[in-house]
Amino acid sequence: MATRIFDFARVADWDDRLATLASMAEPERWKNLHLLAKNQHPVLDRYLTHTFIRAYDQQKIVIADQVACFNTGLLTPGQEEIFGVFTVSDTYDRAQPISPANKKWWLKSWARSGDRVLTDFMELPNLTEYWNDPKDLIFDPKLQVQLNLDHIIRDNLNRFPEELGGKVGKDGKPTDLAEDAAGDDDDDNNVEDNGQQRQIPVAARNALEGAVKQSIRLAQRSYRLAVPQFYRGKIQLLLPLYLRDSSQPDLALTLERHGGWYRAATILYTDWAYSHARLLARPNSEWLGGFRTGVRDVD
Repeated sequence: MATRIFDFARVADWDDRLATLASMAEPERWKNLHLLAKNQHPVLDRYLTHTFIRAYDQQKIVIADQVACFNTGLLTPGQEEIFGVFTVSDTYDRAQPISPANKKWWLKSWARSGDRVLTDFMELPNLTEYWNDPKDLIFDPKLQVQLNLDHIIRDNLNRFPEELGGKVGKDGKPTDLAEDAAGDDDDDNNVEDNGQQRQIPVAARNALEGAVKQSIRLAQRSYRLAVPQFYRGKIQLLLPLYLRDSSQPDLALTLERHGGWYRAATILYTDWAYSHARLLARPNSEWLGGFRTGVRDVD
């Protein structure tokens, strides 16, 4: 079971903590462009939550006497690394075992690498790691892509534009305020058909088939089009799907590599795709709605 920062330590005022970290770090897009969110910084929320899980799994949380810290992977505008700092909780009972009701640590603050609070550490924690072979991050144009369009559409029809039988308006926002659009997407990818044979609109299938083929053709000519993402311990690739307008993608297609071929796994809202990709690096592909120079965040 993954150990989240909330399992490891007491954390107060999480939304305020996210806002503080966003103001310390290099200007970056931490908000969704289209989807509803539980807080003001949903991309940063997911990034930090999963970065901590990874740091814990890779034993990259450094403990020195009464303090502990982990590397957030973020930099200040002055290129200083930012760390999350924990101190022993004032409610911790040393005579009792550590438990959800008796957590040893408390999230104290975010600290730049030069802050005095970090002087207790002989060595600061390294960055988390997500891949072993860099070639996994690049689309290989020699490999075939296996498609199961009917399965993808049947499981995700609500994510299509309204004019194709889905529930997304022309502004890119879900018109039914779908629960999956507002919540966490961690259980979304690679879902199995629930047995309900939903009728597939012909227009949706034709549009998806054409968009997938066009995106693959573009990726075969420019490897930079495919953006890597990290999902459930694996590297996947994201491709844009233009269903309505060639200047703005409606969805992102995920590709999983299986030896000598790719499997088209599912389609994601582009906000979800951006959030997944941000775990590896700040996405700089224009199609994914990346950061605009000089803007701290998206209003």
